[in-house]
Amino acid sequence: MSKRKQIPAYFVTRKNTILQILFTSFFAYVFINIYKPFGSGEWFNISWWEFSFYSGLLVIVGMLVVLLSRIFLMFLIKKKKPVTIRYYVLMVFGEIFFMGILYASLQKTVMHDQRTFFYLLLRALENTSLILLIPYIISLLYFAWKEKTISFNNLLQQIRNNTSFISFHDEKGILRISLKINDLLYLESLDNYVSIKYTQNNQLKNALVRNTLKNIEKEFGDTILLRCHRSYMVNVNKVTTVKKVGNNLKLQIECPHESINIPVSRGYAPTVKSFFERRKQSNHRHV
Repeated sequence: MSKRKQIPAYFVTRKNTILQILFTSFFAYVFINIYKPFGSGEWFNISWWEFSFYSGLLVIVGMLVVLLSRIFLMFLIKKKKPVTIRYYVLMVFGEIFFMGILYASLQKTVMHDQRTFFYLLLRALENTSLILLIPYIISLLYFAWKEKTISFNNLLQQIRNNTSFISFHDEKGILRISLKINDLLYLESLDNYVSIKYTQNNQLKNALVRNTLKNIEKEFGDTILLRCHRSYMVNVNKVTTVKKVGNNLKLQIECPHESINIPVSRGYAPTVKSFFERRKQSNHRHV
């Protein structure tokens, strides 16, 4: 597994994280009351209602560990860089480990269990894995299904409306953004990401998609997107001027409140010249 492989963004959004924690809390509460792990059925001679109350407190304590993990670790890291699959997996196992220590400590100190702490820890880790991993996997599968459904419905809606949209997917084929063709300006390569420049309400906007220009060029070759440089593709409908600066070509694009010059590298210059010459001839024929 690549250290830099990013986990899908919808897995770690604030909304989905909250939903995952709520679902896990519900699952843990039901699990503890039905399965009665950790020897909890023998802790006290109490009624079912009392056991339900105390198990609820136990779930709340456990979920505090998860909240601290997600809010103070995952979201802080997410602000600085994308969350990788490796980090997410380590975070989940860290949650299991600390909850296991917490539950084993409670059983040893509060319940005065006579068995060794190491034995109690192993049992706690086993049961905590069930409590967390099962709802985690279910929720992640649900989020993935929901994202695929949204992407599919968006594509169907575009087809039904017959609107002039262009859609960009990430390297895994997941739809990230759909734009009106007339709003798209140009694309810029940024390491493992592509920066999509577009206009919205007469303002210049930017969207990052984890993909490569090479993949996008394969998908949109011979359309409105033209590769002109190792790091750039342009919406040919937005190019207002093709000009020569020294020995190099530059494409001028009109953006809100400014003009942007996109470089044309020598390797792509013949293709760019040929394209705009053909377009010029075509326009003259239709005048």
